[in-house]
Amino acid sequence: MTDPLPTLVARRQAILREIASLGDMRRGTITEVFRSCGKPSCCCTAAKHPGHGPYYAFTMKTDGKTRTLQLRPGLRLSKISREVEAYKRFRTLTQQLLEVSDAICNARPEEQATDSETAVLKKTSRASSRRKSRGK
Repeated sequence: MTDPLPTLVARRQAILREIASLGDMRRGTITEVFRSCGKPSCCCTAAKHPGHGPYYAFTMKTDGKTRTLQLRPGLRLSKISREVEAYKRFRTLTQQLLEVSDAICNARPEEQATDSETAVLKKTSRASSRRKSRGK
């Protein structure tokens, strides 16, 4: 059962309000990695040791090139994390918006065509309907 048209329109308005309230956003991903340093006497050489870290990297695609920004825990990492999460929410909301919009388009009744629109639709090209065979 599909939702009634007023419900769908209200849902679309709610999604648009939420998109407008997202604030700053940026595309990309933040990864957290642990690395071993390679020193033979370091504790990170043990089999169960995860390695040094965590180290954070923000990766984004700009003009067809991948750019990576190394980050440390702190305000900058927190800010970029919020912006990346806002972008993920934006993508989710735009997908929902497209689905609701499609449902709205399907729920709206078709409008009656005017006489001039009907005439244009019925009009056919005379050249295509009266083809003459060429004699050989």
